[in-house]
Amino acid sequence: MPATHPFKSRILLAFDFDWTLGEDSFERLVALKGFDIDAWKSEHYRPLGDSGWDDILAKFEGVRRMCAAAGRTVTLEDAAEAGRTTKGFGDAETMPDRLRQVAHEIDPTITLEFAIVSSGFLDVFEAHPIAAAFDRRYGSRLFAGGDGVIHGVSSMISHPEKVRYIQALAKGVDTSGSNAPSRTDADVGEEEMRVAFDQLIYVGDGASDLQAFEFVRSVGGFAIAVSRDGGFSAEDEMLRAQRPDALAPPGYEDGAPLYEILALAVRSHAARIALRRLGRDR
Repeated sequence: MPATHPFKSRILLAFDFDWTLGEDSFERLVALKGFDIDAWKSEHYRPLGDSGWDDILAKFEGVRRMCAAAGRTVTLEDAAEAGRTTKGFGDAETMPDRLRQVAHEIDPTITLEFAIVSSGFLDVFEAHPIAAAFDRRYGSRLFAGGDGVIHGVSSMISHPEKVRYIQALAKGVDTSGSNAPSRTDADVGEEEMRVAFDQLIYVGDGASDLQAFEFVRSVGGFAIAVSRDGGFSAEDEMLRAQRPDALAPPGYEDGAPLYEILALAVRSHAARIALRRLGRDR
């Protein structure tokens, strides 16, 4: 057995989408269909949740019912248009390449992989220009008929399942298929990991991200929260173990606090990789 731990020259950065990389893409869909967002929330979305509907299912069902009452439908093109026209946060689309350069300044062999892991609807946010800058994108899915009219939700990523996707990406477990990722509890040795757990970074903005924060911090990674109106939106729901390492307002421009925090996190992980490379048992 080697005297030192094996190293992996890869850092994984996983992000939520809505209110993390841009404004709420589903609220944009509601507005695009001509409805008042507050009315959608108070008359449909929240009442469905209060009656036991899953949050993700309630979001779309609320819009579907509003559309049906008004003689309208929601189409895949509507979803894509909502994604395209959602306001993104400053320089988010160039952030991945700039952070790759940060890592390369420490060790040019390091690879940074960027993923979106969101409970939001992939059919919506994947159309946003920011999404194209990410290597992998995961979200809940809508299903439509041959005419493009959306009828419901075909699959969803619940809040706890975000952790499973992060584990799958780190372990190299298949994320495709109806039941995937289904082998995230598999015992994967250090040598077989795609990304060491302590080389993870997760960025989110609210209650759906709390379990991901807890997991990533528990394995030695960094959890970074995006603030809204100066605070964290789910502070009242947060357990002590779910507290993030840092909180900053949205914005990925050079010099912006959130970008600088990410750059420090990348440098820290990159330095750890360089340490392991230099000190490995040959």
